[in-house]
Amino acid sequence: MKILIVDDIATNRKLLRVTLEAEGHITLEAGDGVEALQILAREKMDAIISDILMPNMDGFRLCHELRHNDNLKHVTLIHYTSTYTSPSDQQLSKAVGADKYLTKPVSTEILLRTLAEAMCHADERRASALKVSDTKFIMKKYSVALVKKLEEKNHDLEQAMAELRRAHQSLVELNDSLDRRVRERTAELETANRNLSHALSEVKVLNTLLPTCGYCKKIRDDKDYWQSVEAYISRHTDAKFSHSVCPECFEQYVKPDLEKHGVTGVRSPGSKKAGP
Repeated sequence: MKILIVDDIATNRKLLRVTLEAEGHITLEAGDGVEALQILAREKMDAIISDILMPNMDGFRLCHELRHNDNLKHVTLIHYTSTYTSPSDQQLSKAVGADKYLTKPVSTEILLRTLAEAMCHADERRASALKVSDTKFIMKKYSVALVKKLEEKNHDLEQAMAELRRAHQSLVELNDSLDRRVRERTAELETANRNLSHALSEVKVLNTLLPTCGYCKKIRDDKDYWQSVEAYISRHTDAKFSHSVCPECFEQYVKPDLEKHGVTGVRSPGSKKAGP
C-alpha cells in the first residue's frame, strides 16, 4: 500500500516510516494537514495515518476536509494521537469520518492489524458517509474539543512557566550564595597572602648578613641604627624575650661578683642539686 504519514514531529514520522516500509509499504510524509492536502492533490494514496494535534491544520480538520472532498473522501484514515485521548475525543474522531483511532504508542502488531481492519471496513464507511447537513454539529463538537485542548495546553504552559520561575529563582539564590562564598574566600586568601608576605619579609631580613658590634653585640639595621639583638628580633618577628643567666656566664661573671660581696653557696641557674 501507499501510505501518507502526517505528524508534526519528525521522530514520530521516521518511526512509522521504518515500521511500515519494513512490511513492504510505500510511505510519504507531511508535517501537518495543509501539507498533507497538498501531497494528496498530486499523489494517489491508499491510506493516511495522522496525528491530531498539529499546527496549521490538525487531524480532525484534515479528516473533515477529506470526507467533504469527492476526490479524497474514500481514502482510509487512522487517527494516531497521544494528546486527544478522552472518550469524547475518540467520538469526535469517528464523527469527522476517521476509520480507526489509536492512542500512542502501540506495538507494530496492533498498528498493522488496525491498518488492515481499516482497509477492510472502508466500504462500510463509504456506505455511511457523513452528510453535509451534519457539518454544523460536527464543527461545534470540534470547536469544543479544540478549546478544551487549548485550555489544557495553556494550563500545562502555565505550570511549565511556574517551574521555570522557581528554577530561575533557585539559580539566582545559588549564584548569590556562590558569589558571597567566593568573596569571603578571596578575602581569606588575601589576608593569608598578606600574612605570608609579611612572614617572608621577616625571614628575608633575618637571613641577610647582619652587621654586629664585636664588643656589645648590637646589630646595625638597614637605616644605620644600632640596636640590641633582642630589639632587632622583636621588631622583625613575633618573638618575645625573657632574661636569665647561662651557667657559663654565671661561673665567669656572677659568682665571682657574689663572692666578692661575701655571698657564697649560690648555684648557677639550671644546675642540679648535689646528692646526699
